[in-house]
Amino acid sequence: MLVHLSTVFVDESGDLGFGKGSSKYITIGALITTHPEIVERIPRRIRKRRLKKSLLQKPELKFHNSSPDIRRSVLKMVMALQDISIASMTVNKIGMPDGFRHSPERFYDCVCGELLADIIVNRGGRGAYRVVFDARPHNRPPGYDFGGRVGAIVGRELTRAGLIPVRIDVSVIGSHNSGGLQTADFVVGSIQRKHERDDHSYSRIIAPAITVEKMLF
Repeated sequence: MLVHLSTVFVDESGDLGFGKGSSKYITIGALITTHPEIVERIPRRIRKRRLKKSLLQKPELKFHNSSPDIRRSVLKMVMALQDISIASMTVNKIGMPDGFRHSPERFYDCVCGELLADIIVNRGGRGAYRVVFDARPHNRPPGYDFGGRVGAIVGRELTRAGLIPVRIDVSVIGSHNSGGLQTADFVVGSIQRKHERDDHSYSRIIAPAITVEKMLF
């Protein structure tokens, strides 16, 4: 039996801090596709089209330090793809339980697991998934089984939904090595900006592709 394989690029926007200068919201979001090679090429296409020295010298494209024109161009390229969907969970940190405040890695694992479970449920509980996370927020102690923890949360949530757990392969890589993660950064950044700054100008572009969008706390 042929198993439908989807690739899920997961990134976050905002921070897990609570001090002065910290964000009010943190968004963890995903870009889902069965043709990851096309998504991977988007940052390269942007660089070639712009041909600006400052852009070519950047190690990676990021939403937060890109011009409005670059942001819109990346998002419009995403929306031009036929096989794409977007999912996100945005957390209002004011209402975050103390248990998560004091254990940000546990919080991150739980939100990632629940997000993936919602994606799979939304897709009918079918297929197999290759999930790619950015290495930046994963400063875990040696032996910390991030993939195992997230997989366990997904399995629990799918069981609660009456679905059979599916195959999930988790990898954690540097976003500078992944055009897919760089593209996801623009998608997630646009959603977080909607909540953090009440700026809908970017999220409006990708709205038709959003299949899961939740607020927590």
